[in-house]
Amino acid sequence: MINQENRPFLTIKEVSEMLGISVSTINRLIKRGDFPLKVKISPRRMVFMKSHIRKWIETKGIET
Repeated sequence: MINQENRPFLTIKEVSEMLGISVSTINRLIKRGDFPLKVKISPRRMVFMKSHIRKWIETKGIET
């Protein structure tokens, strides 16, 4: 089984907790085009790729 640290993706809740912003703020940023898009990994599951989130953090100069 793959644990959270070894997965190449994060849920929106995990991203929210990591960045200290709400899920609704993340969705607002996505809608404005200011945040990485979610990736569909199954018919009912949307996630963020860790690499996309890391790159976004680097470009914004955010410390986690």
